[in-house]
Amino acid sequence: MTGLVYTPPPSLVDFFTSNKFINLVIGPVGSTKTTAGILKVAHEARKIKACRDGIRRSRAIWIRQSREQLRDTSIPDWLRWFPDGVAGTFEKTNYKFTLKFADVECEVLFRGLDDSNDVRRLLSLQATFGIADEFRELNPDVFRALQARLGRYPSKADNGVGCQDDFGHAIDKFWGMSNPPDADTFWEQFISEPPSNADAWIQPSGMSPEADWLEYLKTDYYENLCEGKSQDWIDVYVHAKFGKSLAGQPVFRAFDRDIHVAKNELRPIRMSTHPLMIGFDFGLTPACTINQIDPQGRLLTYDNLTSDGMGALRFCREKLKPLLAQRFAGMNVLVIGDPAGQQRAQTDERSVFDILKQEGFRVIPARTNAIPARISAVDSWLTRMVDSKPAHLIDPRCRALIAALRGGYRYKLRTNGEMEDKPEKNMHSHIADAHQYACLHADGNLTGGSMRSKVQPVEKVAWHWA
Repeated sequence: MTGLVYTPPPSLVDFFTSNKFINLVIGPVGSTKTTAGILKVAHEARKIKACRDGIRRSRAIWIRQSREQLRDTSIPDWLRWFPDGVAGTFEKTNYKFTLKFADVECEVLFRGLDDSNDVRRLLSLQATFGIADEFRELNPDVFRALQARLGRYPSKADNGVGCQDDFGHAIDKFWGMSNPPDADTFWEQFISEPPSNADAWIQPSGMSPEADWLEYLKTDYYENLCEGKSQDWIDVYVHAKFGKSLAGQPVFRAFDRDIHVAKNELRPIRMSTHPLMIGFDFGLTPACTINQIDPQGRLLTYDNLTSDGMGALRFCREKLKPLLAQRFAGMNVLVIGDPAGQQRAQTDERSVFDILKQEGFRVIPARTNAIPARISAVDSWLTRMVDSKPAHLIDPRCRALIAALRGGYRYKLRTNGEMEDKPEKNMHSHIADAHQYACLHADGNLTGGSMRSKVQPVEKVAWHWA
């Protein structure tokens, strides 16, 4: 490979040259961020300390949400810059490109996350670099797991120092390029407040004077792109703003962050007649929201908890009890759960309700598990007003719930453009289901029935993490 000269536009220079372990960039469509991500492979690969035979070897894992996306977009983009047979060799059946130039040899493995075999192999690979094309689609758990596979190739047996450059500095890196993710999600939080080992950049709007890549696009590219599009779409794909999910219709379209999310932390009301109501969704991904109806009849949501890969008992002991002890000690608590939680397990013949009761909670089933009734209960709170103010107010710390209400919890879009009649099961559905049970109970008790049932106070003790 000879004659390839690349200079990133100013808005991508820091992303291209950063020495941080994790580097992410978001920007409008057409902003050349994918090109920068591709060329960064060669830029980083040439820094690796040579192996004993003089070859600078490295291995990169390039991931997309599906193999189809790899085939239709990522791999063609790659081959435009590094042609098969010129810059290296592409093994089509293995989705592998071996990049070769000067003394550099870098294996690039293209992996789609819709293939369970690819995911399994991905999490057992020894690699140098990880690249996420459209990282906003990447599950945060896979993102975390992938980081553990980097910096493991080459080994010390290959070059005497392992995954380092000629100066003894660690060379392993993860980088990603994407259009902006939805607001109030893991990725929005990561980009807004990156950890100390990471950097993140947001390119300017494609229609701003700072857009420094327009020379690579046809005249009036963004003006034409905006024609016939909604403002939400334009905000995300042209102005590079965090936006609502456009993959499907949000279930709770009445939700408005400016109206329903409190500007400051909500403080619980310590009255025995106004217990905390914990909406609880069970399964292997337990989730809950902690709520209370105040004396004015408003539904206040103070906090939320999510999990992955833990049962109800562990969730209760490691997450729920410590939170209650820290913020809500001494308050009456009522847990409202999925009626299916009354079913006994085949292993020890205990139901989830039994487990929670043994942990000291008063637990009742939601009056129905019917999805229309649950959704209607949430909508009822979102559209209700009390003294000309919203009847439902959510603490800003409830990031998972806010993300679900903003559009993460949505109706799946069929291939023919029509919507499914049931919400999609995804990372947002568990917290949404939990909140539905709380809203269903709160709605019923506000319109009829008493909330002054026997409830179990939270003991004023300090629970320890198991």
